Amino acid sequence: MKLRFLCGAHRAELTRSPGKAITCWQDGFDTGQLLSEQKMWQEALPHLGCAFETSEIMIATAAIEPVSAYELFTSSAALLMEAFGELGYAEQRQNIYWITVKRLNRELSCNPQAEASINKNLNDLYQHGQKLDSSPYQSDFSVSRTHQHTLDAIH
Repeated sequence: MKLRFLCGAHRAELTRSPGKAITCWQDGFDTGQLLSEQKMWQEALPHLGCAFETSEIMIATAAIEPVSAYELFTSSAALLMEAFGELGYAEQRQNIYWITVKRLNRELSCNPQAEASINKNLNDLYQHGQKLDSSPYQSDFSVSRTHQHTLDAIH
């Protein structure tokens, strides 16, 4: 299964137009969340994937304040991880987790003044991953030891 949800042309357009990126994120996240609440995981997946990728674009282009962008990125990742988990795609769920952790860690080096916000988002993501791990539907995805090592390296 792919982890790319935006085509190249759409990605380029969103990168050039921060206003469109914000609207695209909102539409994708809201639709994905609604479908997730209805347990329509397969239908939610493309919307959540677009929201996730768009939130990363918003970080890269500074479309919104960094602290808000980190929160949207983390929220998008958490919901996308949940959808992958509910569909039994443990590897993709883990990949989204690590993509998110690595991106937030890169932000720490670029934006050290946002350390508290970034660490809060990393901790939120970690807790969400642990919650998903305790779900009876999940298997073979453990972030606790490896994520704690990443958090220890940050401090």
